[in-house]
Amino acid sequence: MTEILLCGLTVFLSFTLEVVTGFGGTVMAVSFVTALLGMHKGVVVLTLVAIIPQLSVVIRERSRIDWKNYLIIAGLMLPFLFVGRMLQSAADTAVLKRILACFIIAVSAFRLIRYFSLMRKKEEQDGETKVRWYSYLALVGAGVIHGMFSSGGPLAIVYASSAVKEKDSFRSTMCLLWVTLNTILVVSYIADGSLNAEIGRTILCLVPFVAAGIIAGNLIVRRVNEKVFSLVVYICLLVTGVIMLL
Repeated sequence: MTEILLCGLTVFLSFTLEVVTGFGGTVMAVSFVTALLGMHKGVVVLTLVAIIPQLSVVIRERSRIDWKNYLIIAGLMLPFLFVGRMLQSAADTAVLKRILACFIIAVSAFRLIRYFSLMRKKEEQDGETKVRWYSYLALVGAGVIHGMFSSGGPLAIVYASSAVKEKDSFRSTMCLLWVTLNTILVVSYIADGSLNAEIGRTILCLVPFVAAGIIAGNLIVRRVNEKVFSLVVYICLLVTGVIMLL
């Protein structure tokens, strides 16, 4: 029971963030939940419960989806999603997670420095809205990482935070992306027998915590303006990287 309550609290906090920003829920939760449930069970559970808050955002804000950038992101991530699934059982996931964490910290630190530099100079943040060449490589890496850990968000944000400028469009587009990729992962879990009665019971126990996170996130999100939202995105990236190193 203590294990479920700790997982529930983690899920509540993480998916409150997911509803507010459109990403980060699974990444924030994965270190804690997998420590409590084990790597494989934790990833499967989080993949399934994550669809609930993500789908709620998609349904409510479907008119704000940026279809062009959704197709670009999904098109680059999807082929490598299956590469990640194949690596999941063969690679040293602890080492890969640390490499990913270091990259996330480096990217987020650079963006925060750039953000505050531009704010101090009171210049238009044109540089922040340009999609750089490395953003496309980040999407490839995001596909692999999402296939392994269901946590490709931080790398996908390297592209999306520059390409999708409006806050609600960003949230709805990213949530549609996660619904798409996570549904594919769920199908693969069913095909390889990863889903069982024990995982089903765990998911049912966590649903109330997810629902509470959706409610809390919706109460928070309308009070966040565009500038604060950008800052929150970059800080969340930095925090998720540090958490993954723990």
